[in-house]
Amino acid sequence: MDKRLMESQIKCFTYSKAVWDIRFKCLCAMNVGEEIPARCLGETGALSFKKPTEQDFRDTQELEASLAQLNIFETQEEISQRREALVRLQEISNAWIRQKALEQNLPAHVANSTTGKIFTFGSYRLGVNFRGADIDSLLVVPRFITREEFFSDFQTVLAENSNVEDLHAVVDAFVPVLKMKFMGVEIDLLFAQIDQMSIPENFSLCENTEVLMRNMDERDVRSINGVRVTEDILNLVYNKNSFKVALKVIRIWAKRRNVYSNALGFLGGVSWAILVSRICQLYPYATPSMIVYLFFTIFSQWPWPKPVRLRECEYIASLCLPVWDPRLNPSDQYHLMPILTPSYPSQNSTYNVQRSNRIIIERELKQGLNVVRASMMHKGSWSNLFEAAFFFQYRHYVVVIVVGNTKHTFIELCGLVESRLRVLVSNFEVNRYVKMAHVNCHAYGKGPNDDDANFVRKWFIGMEFDRNTNSLTSTVHNSNVSSDKATLNVDLSENISSFEKSIERGLSSEDLSVTVKYVKKSQLAQFISAEDMDEIKRQAASAALSNVNNPTESLKSGRLLPNSNTLNSISSPASSIELSGSEEFSSPANSLHNSISTSSLTNMATINSSPKCPPPSPKLISPGDPMKDTHLLSSDHSLCNNTLNTVDSTGKLTPKRVGLVDSSLELSSDSHPNSRSNADSQLHGSEDFRKRARISSENSRAVVFTSSAQ
Repeated sequence: MDKRLMESQIKCFTYSKAVWDIRFKCLCAMNVGEEIPARCLGETGALSFKKPTEQDFRDTQELEASLAQLNIFETQEEISQRREALVRLQEISNAWIRQKALEQNLPAHVANSTTGKIFTFGSYRLGVNFRGADIDSLLVVPRFITREEFFSDFQTVLAENSNVEDLHAVVDAFVPVLKMKFMGVEIDLLFAQIDQMSIPENFSLCENTEVLMRNMDERDVRSINGVRVTEDILNLVYNKNSFKVALKVIRIWAKRRNVYSNALGFLGGVSWAILVSRICQLYPYATPSMIVYLFFTIFSQWPWPKPVRLRECEYIASLCLPVWDPRLNPSDQYHLMPILTPSYPSQNSTYNVQRSNRIIIERELKQGLNVVRASMMHKGSWSNLFEAAFFFQYRHYVVVIVVGNTKHTFIELCGLVESRLRVLVSNFEVNRYVKMAHVNCHAYGKGPNDDDANFVRKWFIGMEFDRNTNSLTSTVHNSNVSSDKATLNVDLSENISSFEKSIERGLSSEDLSVTVKYVKKSQLAQFISAEDMDEIKRQAASAALSNVNNPTESLKSGRLLPNSNTLNSISSPASSIELSGSEEFSSPANSLHNSISTSSLTNMATINSSPKCPPPSPKLISPGDPMKDTHLLSSDHSLCNNTLNTVDSTGKLTPKRVGLVDSSLELSSDSHPNSRSNADSQLHGSEDFRKRARISSENSRAVVFTSSAQ
C-alpha cells in the first residue's frame, strides 16, 4: 500500500476516534431518555431541543484541539497539589477552631469534635480554572468565633506556618478576604460565621436559606453568596460537560481580549459563567462549539439594559435583604449591563460596568462573532478567537504608577489603587470632552527609568476625546502651528483630584507613592520594559495582519485595529508628531514622602502628514439620518481621509471629511526630535491635583467635522 495513503487512513481513523470520544461524552452527559429538569431550562424555557449533528461534533473536536494547544490547563500533578493544599488548610483551621473552643471553656470532648469547613467556589469549583490561578475559598466557623479573631488570631497562626507566603488581609473590602500563597498555591480565603456549635463535613450552604441567614450580618451573607451562586450555576445547567468546555473558551477569550476584570469595570468570572449557563438553558443539547457560537450571536445583539438571569428572583420577607429590582431600588435603574446572580439575595454581578466598559465589551462580542462564524465555515481557525487584543491603539494615555520599597505595603496599595481605577474612569466619563476611557486590564512592572524603585506597577488608560469643533471647548493657537489647526484643551484636574481623595488613606507608609501622568503613544518605551515592548510589537503585527486579511469584518465589528502600515510604523511612524506649546506647573516643596503626584498634562500633538488615496464614491445622507453626526467608517478606504456628502437642513450639499482614528504605533521617542526623555515634571502633594492640568489633542482626521466652514 502507498505510504501516503496509509498515513492518510491512520489520520482519518484518529480524527474519527476523537469525534466519537466527544460524541460519547456529550451523550453521556445528556442522559438520553431522561427528562430535563425544569430548573435547567430557565424562566423562559428552552428555545430548541435539537440534537447535535455530526458537524457539531467535528467542530467541537477542532475547538478542543485549539484549547489543548494553548497549554494553559493544569497537569494531574498540579491538580493533586491544589487538593493537598486545601486538605492541609482544612486541618490547620480545625486545629485553630478547637483551640478557640477550649478558650471558651467548652468541655474537652465537645471541643475536640468541633470543626469548621472550607468551601471552594468560582472557577476552581466550576472546574474551569487555568494553571496558576488562585483558589476562591470560604471558611465557615461555629458561632463562638468572631470575624475579628479570624483576621487577627487566625492570621497570626497562618503567618507562623512555613508553607504560607505573601499573607495579607483586605479587611475593608466589600467582601473581606485573607490572601496568601499556601504550599505554592494562591488562595483567597473568606470568612463566615454560622449559628451552630460545629460545622459537619456534609453541611450545605444552599439549603434552608431562611434559617441559615436569619442571624447573619451583611458581610457574612456576601461571603457565603459566592459559594451559593457557584453551586446554583452548576445545578441550573443540564449538560455540565459542554458547559465547562464552552466556559473555558469564553474565559480565555475574555482574558485575551482584555474584558475580564470585575474590579476594572468589565465582567468577572461569575458574570461570564452566568452568560454561558443561560445559553445552555436555552439550548440544552448544544455541543460546546455551538454554545460558543450562540453565545456570541445572542449577546452581541442583546438589548441592554435588559437583565440576564437564570431564574426568577426570590424574595424572603422575613430576611429583608436587598434584592436587585429597579422597581423598588431607584439606583438599580442606572445599571448598564445587569447580569443577575441566581441565589438569594439576587444581585447584579456587573454593577461596576460603566459607559466605556460597555462600549468595549459590545465591540469585542461583535468581533468574536465574526471569528466564530469564520471558524465554523472553515474559513478560519478557532485559535483566532484567542488572539490577544491590541490595547495600545490610542494616541493619548493616562498612566497610574504605584511605587514602593516594602513588598507587603506595596501589594496592599496596589489592591486599593486597582479597585479605585474605575472611579477614575467614571470621573473621566463625566467630562463632556472624554468620549471613552479604556483601562488596560494588564498591569506593567518596571520600565527603563525605574531602576531606583524596588516595586513598580503601572496601569495604562487609553483616552479618546470628542473633537467636535462645535463644542464650547476653548481653543489655543500656537505660533508654530497654522491658525486652521486649532487644538482642543481638556481640563482633567478635577477628575484626577477625586481619584486622589479616594486613595489618600492607602498611603500609610513613607516609601509609597502614586503618580498620575499623561503619556503619548510615542513615549510608551519610556514607561514599559524592553521585553514588554517586544510583546506589544508582536501584538501590533498580529492585529495589523488580522485587519489586512479581513478588513470588511473588522469594520463591521467596529474594531479600532492598527492599519496595515502599523508594523512599519513601529520603526518609522507614518504620521510625524511634534510637541509644541508645552506648559509646566511648579509648586512649593512638600515634606511628605508618601505623596500622590501628577505631571503636567499639556502637550500639543500636531499631525503633519497623512496617507493619500483616491476618494470613494459620494454618498448622500438625508436630514435627520441617525448616522449624520456620528463617526463613519469607510469599508473601501479604511486608511484614508475620505469625503462624505451630506444634506443639511437647508438642502445644501456639504462635504465632510471622514476617516479612521490614526492607529500607527510610535514605539520610540527617537522618531520625534522634539519629544522629551522625561515627558513631564512630577508634582508632589495633594494640592497639586487642584492645579490646572490639561491634555491637548489636535482636531485630527479621525473626526467627522460637523461644521460646514471646516
